[in-house]
Amino acid sequence: MNVFSLLAASGIVNFFKRIWASLTGWFIDERGWLKIIALIAVAVVGLIIVKIILTVVRKIIGRSKLKGIAGNFIVTIIKIALLFIYLITVLHILGINTSSFVALFTVGTLAISLAIQSVISNFASGMILVTNHPFKEGDFVEIAGVSGTVEKITLFSTKIKTPDNKVISVPNSSVAGGNIINYSTEEKRRVDLTFGVAYGTDIDKVKLVITSELDKHELVLHDDGYTVRLNEQASSSLNFVCRCWVMTADYWSVYFDLNERMTKRFAEEGIEIPYNKLDVNVISQKEAKK
Repeated sequence: MNVFSLLAASGIVNFFKRIWASLTGWFIDERGWLKIIALIAVAVVGLIIVKIILTVVRKIIGRSKLKGIAGNFIVTIIKIALLFIYLITVLHILGINTSSFVALFTVGTLAISLAIQSVISNFASGMILVTNHPFKEGDFVEIAGVSGTVEKITLFSTKIKTPDNKVISVPNSSVAGGNIINYSTEEKRRVDLTFGVAYGTDIDKVKLVITSELDKHELVLHDDGYTVRLNEQASSSLNFVCRCWVMTADYWSVYFDLNERMTKRFAEEGIEIPYNKLDVNVISQKEAKK
């Protein structure tokens, strides 16, 4: 017996004949060829649409401030979503029930979201910061109890360099959820100081001394005017408020200069700087009996 006789005897030939007949019937009688053409068309057109959408998204992100890590992350998320929709569409054309895939994807997405809830919160807050840009790199800010210069705004945190040269990473959720004070937004900033003098000091003399020091300081914006007035009669001192305008970059120089100059000038003018005093009255036994 030859090989074909053995195959015929074993029924293998009949098996393949049945398969061929089934395929032929599906392809011709059930118009399977239409499904194949539709599948190829959807597969090709779907990939083209996915590429076009991703290209448009990349261009939009490139023109916006969402660059670097944030931009790549958004593109990746959109790509995964598009590929999932593309796969579900192809499976549906093949006649495969996709409801289980959708349910599995939904459950998986929910589980991942719960597991990385804080990460998602920081990411969403980062998107808000990048979109609204309440501050930018190089600004001096006060956020989440931290003051310093913004070094870098990343996807999940904001890096702040403090005046003593420490770099602190603040989670974006804390930044977006709290008050943000940006000291670098405006070109000018007001310096507010308070100087206390002893009771009995000539008020006009104090105002004249403070004003003269403001007039002499080269970094004070004289044209914007300044305020020197008695502000408070405290328990042991007369407190004068001193307000003047300076360029934002000169704030701390003027702040420290005025404190030092006023202390020296008060000493030269004989103006007493008060300190807390405690008067102790000693009562003798005789006086106590009276």
